[in-house]
Parts: sequence; C-alpha cells; structure tokens
Amino acid sequence: MKLRKNVTALSMLAVLSISSFQALADTERRAYPEIYPFVPFETSKIHNDVQKLTEDETFLKNIYDMHVGGLFSGKTHKKDANGNIEEFQPWTSTYWPLNKGLIADPTPTKNPWNPINIRHSVDWKHNYKKLKGRKRGVHERINDKDRKGRWIFDNDALAALAASEKYDLLLGDTSFSLTVKLWSYMNKWGSKKENGFLSSFDVVGGQALELAKKMVSEGQYDNVDDALPKAIELRGGLTEHLAEEMVKEGKYGSIQEALEEAKGVATSEAKNYAPKKKNTMMALWEGICHGWATAAGIVPRPRKSVTFNLPDGRKLKFYPDDLKGLAALLWANSLIQDGKYNPVNEKNENLVADNGEKAVTGGIIMQGLRCNDKKPKTDEWGRFYDAAPDFFSKKLEPRCVGVHPATWHMGLVNIIGNQGRSFIVERKVKAAVDNHPMSSYKMEFYNPYTGKYGTLADSVRPIDEDDQFLDFRNGDSKLIVGVKTTMVYMDWETPERRNTDSEAVDSPKEIEMLYDLELDADGNIVGGQWRTTETGKKFLNIGADHTQPDFFWVVTKHWRRAGQVKNQSKAYFEPLTGLSTWNADKGDVPAEDWRMAAQNAHSFEYLQTHDMGWNEKCEAVNTKKKGPIIEVPCEYKVNRPQPLLNVVNELIRLSSE
Repeated sequence: MKLRKNVTALSMLAVLSISSFQALADTERRAYPEIYPFVPFETSKIHNDVQKLTEDETFLKNIYDMHVGGLFSGKTHKKDANGNIEEFQPWTSTYWPLNKGLIADPTPTKNPWNPINIRHSVDWKHNYKKLKGRKRGVHERINDKDRKGRWIFDNDALAALAASEKYDLLLGDTSFSLTVKLWSYMNKWGSKKENGFLSSFDVVGGQALELAKKMVSEGQYDNVDDALPKAIELRGGLTEHLAEEMVKEGKYGSIQEALEEAKGVATSEAKNYAPKKKNTMMALWEGICHGWATAAGIVPRPRKSVTFNLPDGRKLKFYPDDLKGLAALLWANSLIQDGKYNPVNEKNENLVADNGEKAVTGGIIMQGLRCNDKKPKTDEWGRFYDAAPDFFSKKLEPRCVGVHPATWHMGLVNIIGNQGRSFIVERKVKAAVDNHPMSSYKMEFYNPYTGKYGTLADSVRPIDEDDQFLDFRNGDSKLIVGVKTTMVYMDWETPERRNTDSEAVDSPKEIEMLYDLELDADGNIVGGQWRTTETGKKFLNIGADHTQPDFFWVVTKHWRRAGQVKNQSKAYFEPLTGLSTWNADKGDVPAEDWRMAAQNAHSFEYLQTHDMGWNEKCEAVNTKKKGPIIEVPCEYKVNRPQPLLNVVNELIRLSSE
C-alpha cells in the first residue's frame, strides 16, 4: 500500500489546517440555497446510497484500494460456465420514439432530425394518421391476393412490417391487438397527456380526515391534528381547500370544524371544475429508452434474423432490430421499471435468495433526481444548481446539479468495474430524459489546484485556503483529488433491416466529465464537487460543458429469481405455464392458446390508484369563473401493452444462439 504512505504527510498538514479554514468558510458563505452542492452530503448518506446501489455491504470506497485493484478503468463483463471472465457489451438500439408509434412504426428513417421529420415529430398527429391508415391499407388486406392469385403482401412485404405487426401476425392475430394498443397509447398521451388515462377525478375530496385518523391508528402520528396536514396534502380536494379558506376568514377555529360546511359547498360547486388541460405537443425525446437501456445490458443480443412458416405458406422474417424493439417494449412496460428498493420484508428480516446471498425486493435502484427545470440557475463556477422548489415535488432538492459525483464514481467502480454489470445513465442535465446503457469507463487524475495531470499520489492534495470549494466541503474530508472520467455508453441509432447484428455495428459514445473527490485521512471517499475546469480558478460561465448525469439506475442483482426469493411475492419476467408446445426451432408458429394469452398481456392495466398507495393529485380549474387552481385526488389506469414474455424469450433464444 505504497500510495497510502505517500499521502501521510499531506493528511497531517490537512488535519492541522482545516479547522482554521473552516472557521473562515463559515463566516463567508456565499448567498446560495441551503442545498448541495453548497451544503455537503453527510458521509453516512453517501455510503448508504452506494451500499444500496451496489447491494454490497463491503463495496469499495477507498481510492487506494481501487488503485490496487486496477479499477480506474472497467468494462461490463460476465463469467462463462467455467468461471472465466468475458466482456459483454450492451447492444445498440433506438429509443423507439413515441411520436412515431414506438415499435408500431414500420418506416424507420435514416435521418430523423432533418426538417421534415422534425416537423412530423412535433406534429405527432401526422404520424398517427398514417398509422391509423394502415388498418385499412395493410391489416385488413394482409391475407388478400391480386387477380392473378399472388399475395398482395408477399414475403418481402411482410418483412417490411413494423415489429409489433410481425409479432401480431406470428400469433395469428389478424386484429393486430398489440399494434392497435400502441396506437391508442400514442393518441391518448398526445391528445391529453396524463389526463388521457384518468379513471377518477374527485373534485369534492373530503377524505382527508378519515385518512388522518388511519395514520394515527397505524402509529404514524400521535394525534389527528398532527396528521391532518399530511392527509390533506395526499387526499385533500375542494372540501379541504374551502375549509382552509373558512379558517383563514375566521369563520371556524380549525379545519376539522369547517369540514362539514365545506363539503356541502364543494358538492354543489364540483360540477364547475374540470382537469386542467394539457398541451398536445410531444417531445422529440419521448419513447421507451428506459426499456431499451435496461434490456440491452441484460437480454442476450439478437444476432441473426429468424424466419417462420405461416400456415398459408408465406415466410415471416424478424430482423434482429425487430427483436430488440420487442424486448425494449417488454422491459419498458413491465413492473420492474417502478420497483423500489426494500432490503427487508414485513417482519424486518433480511431477505435471502436460494443461494444464501442477501436479496432485495424491487426491480431497480436509482441515484440522483431528474432536473425538471429547462433553464437552471448557474453558480459563479458555471455549474447548474437548484434555486427553487421542483415543479412536481414542491421541494427544494438537488436535481439540476446532477447525481452526486462521489456516488457516481463509486457506482462506476463497484457496479461496472468490480461486478461487471451494466447500468443505465440519464446522460442529459435539464428536463429532457435520455437513458442509455453504460458499457465502460476510464479515469485520469489531476492536481485540483494546478490542473496538472499525473499519478494518483501526485494528484491527491490537502484541502487548504486555495480550495475554491472550501466553504462546501464535507466535514470528514482532509484531502481532495481531481478526476476526469470518460464514460462510454451505447448511443441510439435508427433501426435497420439487417440479417445479422454484432458488437461491430454498435454505436458507443464517449463523454468526459470533471469532478473532484473529497477523501478522509485514510483515502476513503466522503464527498465531492462537480467542476467545469481542472484548475481552482473561477469559471466565467462561458461555454460550460454540463456533462454530469442527472441520475443513473441499475436493475437489482436477483431480478432473475424474483418470486423464488424467500418471503417475496412480487415476480418479474416469469413466463406463463400450461401453454401448448411451440416448435419454434422448426419454424412453426404458436398455437391458438398463445394468441389468447398474448392478448391478455397486451391488455395489462397499470393501476395508479389510492388502493395501490399512489395518492395522486391533479390540477383542477373552475370553468365558470376565474379562481385559483386547486389540487384534487385522482386516479389513473394506464394500459401498458406488453408482448407476451414466452414469445419474446423464444425469439431471443433463436436469434442469439
């Protein structure tokens, strides 16, 4: 551990000097919000976040141990049957734009960003009209022949269908159930956004008091008065709004006293309220990038086209990109996407998988938060920061600043470098969401005061008065080191009708980012700050590159055994049993019972209801007179059509073998 000895003297200097500098920093804090990066995360929070993220109680957090382990660069990898490590590269695909119908789009274009395509992307109705036209022009004629007895849709024409249309045809579904469901989703989202999936819109409300009593009975609060504000936040409607107004006017002494009269007034006025209208624009980035980015790092790569014999003698070919689309849709609309980390069960016992390893419930684990601000504030160093409460959460949170650099650094080293797993990075700061599968990384180090690159030992320096972020350092930090990290992820590309697919046709992309890491005297990472330049000089906010991710997330280790883990009932990706045998290896199509099972999967309804613990609120406007917009309880039932897992598994198996 030679590197540890090289910094011993630096550590001692830092210990002697940091207290005097901290006193100065406390009196000269800048006029920034009391939030990260201006208020440091506690060491315990950072380490707890990384432990949850990696599902490893012994995760690497010491920068010198990372050096000894050769983990300042890493690539996704896996072990073969003999325990040998082999590289595994997530596969490139597209985000399957929603404004073009997701995987129901039969006409991929080579240049989606040219002026004509951008116009059509913004005006999604143009694309929707074309898709709807396929019902008469394609779907109803799929089995027709011309006057000479030739198929109107021959083998070549079938091969040019959209991925969802091929899937429907494989199952003998001439109603094209999955495809039509995707059209419907596109139309509802485009025309009404969230309102297109409203199942209840409770203007009156009046349920907050009962919810408050329930909270008290469950031990969440000591009394109803304490619980009522939270209950109103969750389930309050016009009744609670009017009750609060009556109290402000002095008509009643408490909200509880005002509720009875307020409910009567709310009941009579409810008919005047309607959901606040949403715009009908679709963002260019909307799609199922979250499905592709997740599947690409876990589902085997489709490597060759797969062809089936239809009962009428025609051939139906699936290209590798068709199968990528089906896998992406399956993962995007699955429950795994919204799984929450929960390391213990209801009995507060650690969950244990069949192999004895600790397991967690939930499908994904995330770090960082989405920036919903289109024009975030910048500090004197040119960095984005959060100056006001988030529009949706109503809280001042570290969103636009990006995921914490210490968490990011340890996530790369532990998940990709040590465990070999891919994770998903949302690579854009600000409101757009752009998920990609991570493939590899490499790190370089520099002196944070001079900007000079060198060895780790040369780059680790004590914190002193020249540190531009002295005011904002973690109290446990004694040393800092500059880091330039290059992350390599799979960029999206337009789907093509290629018969083969391999790593050679992938589209890896590199992004460089600068940050510093705060270290304790032993070299443990305890904090950090994003940077816009290597040196300690102030930045003039000209041409700043904001390359840090908004957030990143990873699928839990034991997702494959979900449902088999002790005391865990939620299961992901378990194929249906009891279906008839499908001789897919011979090119046969599935029997009728597969089609019936598939239509159930297409009809999957995602319930964002009170019973499911959502407690959603919607904005309501008075259509008769001007007044404040109020929030009222609402529920959603969202059709998230999924291809049948059994079918996708077979297609991927045939293509990847």
